[in-house]
Amino acid sequence: MFFKDRINSKDLRITLETLINIRWIAILGQFFTVSFVYYGLKFEFPYYIALVLIFLSAIINAYLEINKKKFLTIDNFAATVSIFYDLVQLVILLFMTGGLSNPFSILIIVPTTISVTYLSRGSSQFIVTCSIIFSTVIAFYHMPLPSPQNQTLNFPKYYDIGMWLSLGIGIIFLGNYAYQLGRDNRIRSEALNKLEQELTNEKVVNSVGGIAAAAVHELATPLATISLVSKELQKQISKNNLAKDDINLLIEQAARCSSILKDIAEKKQEDQFIAKVSPKELVNEIVFSVDNKFNKEINIINKSLNERIKMNKKTEISYAIRNFIENAIKFAKSQIEIEIDQNKKNTNITISDDGQGFQDDVISNLGQPYLKSEKVNKNKKGMGLGVFISKSLLERCNTRVIFQNKKNNSGAVIKITWVNSQMANL
Repeated sequence: MFFKDRINSKDLRITLETLINIRWIAILGQFFTVSFVYYGLKFEFPYYIALVLIFLSAIINAYLEINKKKFLTIDNFAATVSIFYDLVQLVILLFMTGGLSNPFSILIIVPTTISVTYLSRGSSQFIVTCSIIFSTVIAFYHMPLPSPQNQTLNFPKYYDIGMWLSLGIGIIFLGNYAYQLGRDNRIRSEALNKLEQELTNEKVVNSVGGIAAAAVHELATPLATISLVSKELQKQISKNNLAKDDINLLIEQAARCSSILKDIAEKKQEDQFIAKVSPKELVNEIVFSVDNKFNKEINIINKSLNERIKMNKKTEISYAIRNFIENAIKFAKSQIEIEIDQNKKNTNITISDDGQGFQDDVISNLGQPYLKSEKVNKNKKGMGLGVFISKSLLERCNTRVIFQNKKNNSGAVIKITWVNSQMANL
């Protein structure tokens, strides 16, 4: 009705302590306000009834405060009930103190703003709708505004209508504003979580090599012992053909295990040897490892005839460049070109394709998560999250990434740039 769908609204969880702290602020503000008006200004209104309402909220909040360790987070329904209660309590207080003529009627916006920030779409619409309905009721039906003894403040009806209109517009405007901020934060948070997950997965894969090296070192001695003992047993029971066959099998399997461990050790040494690679070597390795090239031609152009600087073969860099190359393959018509240029100051890797290029409605926002062009078929997934992850990983490695199109939109271009002094220290 008022707001667009939000991401993973079913998975939203609100911290109970947040709602408790907000309510304590409201309770203290309400108590001091009504007490000052009643005792300080000597205005007449149902002070003790208002005090009962405030005291009831304090009891509920104290109970939640005591038991908050049992409920670190609450689900969407419980949060909706809590915010709805705050809205009803506030509306009743305003009803007893002049309705929308009360200067504090603007506080009706607070529950709606909180709801669109934390709650699901349906719950937000419910709170917003109730706020507008309650505002309409107390705009025309309410007790007199607190005033000094023997004095009555009467406002014209058009004033109440104006207050009602301004409050309704404020609820919708600020609600949408808060929703946009909350949505952007949730999107970025979810994307960052995926980034960390992808990076962790890559590092786990790389760590297997270290574990294998440790296994080689630890298993070498017991395997040698097994082999030695087996050969001694072979000599001692040479007359027993059945046992001799078993001993021979044991020796063969021990030798096989030793051979496997030796291969792993050599592979680990090889990995360590190529820990530092040139940009050309890195790109060649990534292109070679891409599984499905869809019969598209990939040309690698190396302008760095005298390569000066090598880089550490970091997981982040390999993952990001691989993702950009796979995207280029996905959107190219027939050809992808990867140009490597290392001069005295900078190292550049430029990935271009002969596809349709980046769409005009997304190119300026590339690098933000969950982008999708309106011109792309709805059945195709947008590449906003992958680009966001890759760009973020490269920026962690002191890299500048630029997205642009070729002339006449004849293909997309991604330019990855390092300052040589920073790349050498990766």
